[in-house]
Amino acid sequence: MEQRRTDTLDPVEIEARSVVDAAWSIISATPVVARHLGRVLEQMPDIGLEAVARRTRDGKEILARIDALDTSVLPTDVVATLAAARTLASGWAREEEWYWLAFDPLGEGFFSMFAPSAYSGAFVLNIVHEALAAVELTDETDAAAHLAVIDEYARLVRQLGDRTRGQAERGIFMPARQLEGAVPLVTGLRQVGLDALHVASRAADTVPTDALRRIDARITAEVEPAYDALLELLDSADYIANAPDAVGLGSYPGGAEIYERLVALHTTLDLTPQEVHDRGHARMARIEGEMRALLADAGFEGTPAEYLASLADDPAWRASTDDEIAAHFRRYIDRFAPVAASSFGVLPRAPYDVAPLPAEISGAMTFGYYSPPQPDRDLGLYFFNGVNLSQTALPMIAALNYHELVPGHHLHLSLQHETEHAHPLRQFAAATAYTEGWAEYAARFAGEVGMYREPQERFGRLVMEAFLTSRLVVDTGMNAFGWTLERARDYMREHAFMGPTEIDTETLRYSCDIPGQALAYKLGDDFLHELREGLRADIGERFDVADFHDAVLRAAGLPLPVVADLVRRELA
Repeated sequence: MEQRRTDTLDPVEIEARSVVDAAWSIISATPVVARHLGRVLEQMPDIGLEAVARRTRDGKEILARIDALDTSVLPTDVVATLAAARTLASGWAREEEWYWLAFDPLGEGFFSMFAPSAYSGAFVLNIVHEALAAVELTDETDAAAHLAVIDEYARLVRQLGDRTRGQAERGIFMPARQLEGAVPLVTGLRQVGLDALHVASRAADTVPTDALRRIDARITAEVEPAYDALLELLDSADYIANAPDAVGLGSYPGGAEIYERLVALHTTLDLTPQEVHDRGHARMARIEGEMRALLADAGFEGTPAEYLASLADDPAWRASTDDEIAAHFRRYIDRFAPVAASSFGVLPRAPYDVAPLPAEISGAMTFGYYSPPQPDRDLGLYFFNGVNLSQTALPMIAALNYHELVPGHHLHLSLQHETEHAHPLRQFAAATAYTEGWAEYAARFAGEVGMYREPQERFGRLVMEAFLTSRLVVDTGMNAFGWTLERARDYMREHAFMGPTEIDTETLRYSCDIPGQALAYKLGDDFLHELREGLRADIGERFDVADFHDAVLRAAGLPLPVVADLVRRELA
């Protein structure tokens, strides 16, 4: 949203811009955005009840102000930015109502069921730990400031424990199978956090010894007890005895209704859980047909599972060290570089690479996650799970690479953050359906321009397709239709081609961590692909895929129907 003099604006546009500024004041304090702005240590996430109630009031007020606007008189870019504000405010407005079943530690609509889980408390703390690891003290003033950081950190850990305790008081316990990994996860986070907070090795000689002793004492007095209290709760006989076997948001009172709304929130589409479930089954049947056709062309007479097993014995598709795994990713990074300019009118300035996932969360994440460039790190990084990837064949690395880096997450997030003359809210808008839908569309597009050259790579792409499509079935199955964890895992064993470790972590992610989020990947991919092909048919010979991509990227982070409207207007 281009900045313009307010004395030349219509009163409706002045109000619209004021609403957008109000939304920005909230999201700028969230951990992901604050980290990018270099402010994460100034104001750590506040997930306490008082802060949640305040964000709920603010979210409802923003929605009411947007509803009162006559958007027909506003410029297109202002309307688009209001759509980003509405998406964020819709999440904030529900925080207090949903708090004990699903809370949003990131402040971006990633509602999680339980704090001691990989994509909830662990994800937030990992952002904080990365910032803490870069802290260096040069004098006593720095040391005093670090004491305040320690207090903020301890407050965040206490809040994670307070919510977990409050859930238990209301009869909401983490399922037994997730609880098994919660204590090791929190124990690992505790150690990393303590190591990052103890800064003596990163302190200059000009920092007084007494100041360093005060830092160590504050950590012992505040941070260690906060972690110990959470671990004591999770490891208590009472909590373990009450941990249920059933999984899924729908297994808790009121959870089914919340899940239906999460489906809409994450997909930005008007779909019921049943419609998503049915699409997943239909999509899986198509993928398995493509697999059989590929194997027939390759002259392989066995099943897709047998073909994947055969690759596990081929050194060309295995890696045993982090460096070897990184080399597989970089092979595909180099492969796409020559075609990037012809497929996209604008490419990001920021470089990108891969690195191993932090050890403390490697046991709770299947593949890893992408982290965009930060003030103290000028390149985007995909953090891969070397433990898991070293134990399996790697034909899917090409598809994973193109989803996570270029033309996937790194391309769209870096361009979004590098955008000039736009309101900062647009730089950090993050509708899940767009974010993950674009990344999966990018992996599909990579195949259309010849990036999966070998039959093994094309098969690996179909493996990733099957894996992500299985989410449509098992996420809805466990959260809406009463599927057990074992039924979901049986389905993934049969259709998703993942190993037992990956299946275990993924099914817990869908049913106990961030329900509904995983639906956005393939639904978003299909939406963007269908939008492109529809425009190709309408425009004819004048259609240029680079123009389409640039238009979609300019609509980054918005709900899919808004993206479609903006792209159609631009290309028409």
